[in-house]
Amino acid sequence: MLKIYTDHKFLTAENRTKVFPLLFDLVYLPNEQALSFFSFAEIISDADIAIFPVDIISFIKKNKGDYLSNWINEMSQCNISIWVYASGDFGLSLKNPNIRTFRFGGFKSKMDDSNNVMPSFIEDPYSKILKDDFYLITKKVKPTIGFVGNANGSLLKICKEFGLFIKRNLLNFWNKSPEEYCPFYPSSYKRHKLLQKIERDYRIESNFIFRKKYRAKNKNAGNKEKTTLEFFKNIQDNLYVFCLRGNGNFSVRFYEALIMGRIPVLVDTDVRLPLSDQINWTKHCIIVSEDSIIKDLHDFHSSKTDFELKEMQIANRKLMLEKLNRIDYFIQFTKAKLIKK
Repeated sequence: MLKIYTDHKFLTAENRTKVFPLLFDLVYLPNEQALSFFSFAEIISDADIAIFPVDIISFIKKNKGDYLSNWINEMSQCNISIWVYASGDFGLSLKNPNIRTFRFGGFKSKMDDSNNVMPSFIEDPYSKILKDDFYLITKKVKPTIGFVGNANGSLLKICKEFGLFIKRNLLNFWNKSPEEYCPFYPSSYKRHKLLQKIERDYRIESNFIFRKKYRAKNKNAGNKEKTTLEFFKNIQDNLYVFCLRGNGNFSVRFYEALIMGRIPVLVDTDVRLPLSDQINWTKHCIIVSEDSIIKDLHDFHSSKTDFELKEMQIANRKLMLEKLNRIDYFIQFTKAKLIKK
C-alpha cells in the first residue's frame, strides 16, 4: 500500500473541483479500489509520496505562491517524491528534481520526464448519456469517420481566435499568471480546413456536423442536452473519430472516442499521450500529420481485417475502463516504479 502525505486543511467542499485527482477518490468519493492501494500517512517520515492537495495554478493565482514554495521546500528536505497537479488548458512545470507534475496537455518536445500527462477522466457515455450498450462496427469498404464540433474556416473566426489569444496573454501578463505560454493555434480554422479536405476525398465516408460554438458554451439547457446526445451518437455511429487539439495541446474527444470503443484519428501537434512508456498507442489510434491524414487513414483501414478492427474497438474501450480511469491511471503510474523515494 502506498502512503500519501498531504495537507488536509485544503480538502474542503470549496476545493472539491480543484483537488488533486487521486485525492478525490480517497476523500470526496472514497471507494474500495482506491483505499486498497493508497492510504494517508499522518507524518512525512511514514509517507512514500507527498501530494500537494489542490491545483497549483489556481492556488498561485490566489497569491499563495509563498505557501506552495515553503511546502515544497519542506517536503524536499525530507527527500520525498512530490506530486503536484496543474489543471487547465496550458499547465505549468515547477523546476525541482523531487517534483512530478500531472497535467492534461503540453508539448512533447518541451516537456521533460517530470511532466506526466493525464487522460481526461470521462464517465461512460453509453450508460450516462446514450442509455445504450456498446457494440462493434463491422468494417466497410470505405472508412467512416465522424466529427461534431466547432469548426469554422472564415477569416472572421481566425481574427476572433487571435483576438482572444492576445487578450488571454495580456491578462496573464498583467495578473502574473503562472500558466505556461502557448503559441497561437487557430484550432477551429484548422479543424474546418482538414475536415473539408477529408470530405472531398472519394475514398472516405465522412459524417461531419459543423458548429459555430463549442458545446460547453451553449447555455440553453434543452438544446445543450440535444447537442450532447448528437455528439456522442456521432462517435457511436462511426468507426473512426477525427481528433484535433483545442486551446490546450490535447484533445478530450480523443478519450471520448476511446471509451466508446472507436478509433481516434489524432492529428499530431507535438502531443504527448498518457503512460506512453507503458502503452503502445499505435495499437489504439492513428496518429497523423496535417499533410498525411487522408493517406494514413486510407492505408490503415485497407491494411486491417474486420477481425483486427473489432479487436481494436474492444481494446480501446477496455483501455479506458481498466487503465485510464482516475484510480487505475495512478495505480498504473505507481506500478511502473516512477516514484523517487
